[in-house]
Amino acid sequence: MVVGRGRSAELFAAMVIGMVIRDARAVVAALADPETLYVFGVIAARTSKVGSGVSDGVRSTPYVTPFGLMRETSLSRDVVEAAAGRLKRAGLLEVRVDDEQGYESWRVSEAALAAAATRAAALRGA
Repeated sequence: MVVGRGRSAELFAAMVIGMVIRDARAVVAALADPETLYVFGVIAARTSKVGSGVSDGVRSTPYVTPFGLMRETSLSRDVVEAAAGRLKRAGLLEVRVDDEQGYESWRVSEAALAAAATRAAALRGA
């Protein structure tokens, strides 16, 4: 589907954002919590592709474990997992489950960030 600039592009961007970020209020509510914002920032910094090397032509984005977040933030596991839960419900995290170890690892949802950036650009162009 090719979408031109203007109102059609704005509606398309809003539809994509709506699919990726289910509820903007959930995003705002999640990031309004100081501990959740802190955890999100650490996850974003740890999983950023900026400065990451390319191995065999494939670039992979790492996931952050609750233990890495506990070490980095000095927050308890309960607090880290509660914050990650809020971020997941808001659509901001991708999750990888380790069934053997019994915990989740997380990274920032690039689709959610791209959708938000697209929406911001559409609003600036309006």
